[in-house]
Amino acid sequence: MNLRLLQLADSALPIGGYMHSWGLESAIARRRVFDAPTLEQWTRAWLRHSLGPLEGVLVGAACRGEVRRAAEILTASLSPPTIRRASLQMGEQLASLGSTWSWSSVGVASFEREVDAEHRHHAIVFGLLAQLAGAAERDTLISYLHQAAVGMIGAGVRSIPVGHTHGQQILSYLHDDLTALAADLCGRDIETAGAGCPFYEVLCDEQSRLGTRLFRS
Repeated sequence: MNLRLLQLADSALPIGGYMHSWGLESAIARRRVFDAPTLEQWTRAWLRHSLGPLEGVLVGAACRGEVRRAAEILTASLSPPTIRRASLQMGEQLASLGSTWSWSSVGVASFEREVDAEHRHHAIVFGLLAQLAGAAERDTLISYLHQAAVGMIGAGVRSIPVGHTHGQQILSYLHDDLTALAADLCGRDIETAGAGCPFYEVLCDEQSRLGTRLFRS
């Protein structure tokens, strides 16, 4: 068991993930998500059609050492400004944390010399740190997808009438999806990274104009 990878995927890591709902709040405002079953459906679709094909592929590529190219692709691919800012803020905070760990500080310093601040996205830093931790690509992908699912479900628990027990049930229902998706993404060519979800991008952009909101993005 790779304890360093487990720490990377810990939802308690102080990188600001709790401040973001990744478009969920707009989906709630539109009544697309309003209870446990619709939150489960939303999270599954988001993982499979948005996060996995883009960030997931690039996490795997970064774990294999293709860090700079993965960072460039993600910068070019994240269209909604709110999501792009969230990705960079969380990436910067994760890199800052990684710079304090003895096993990753040298690698993070090299990354910061080679990759400009506007390309230091969370997914890229996660993949880099997983590589420095000696984690296998498939385990890295499972951990990344799992922590993403936990974050989305956590945002739902705070936003709609879904209790923590229901949240844990949703997560358990997604286990097979996470395993299958990680296996599908593992080893993908970096040039295949990309997600075609225009409605999701509309929701992410719309969130910045909601009258009241709990989350930044």
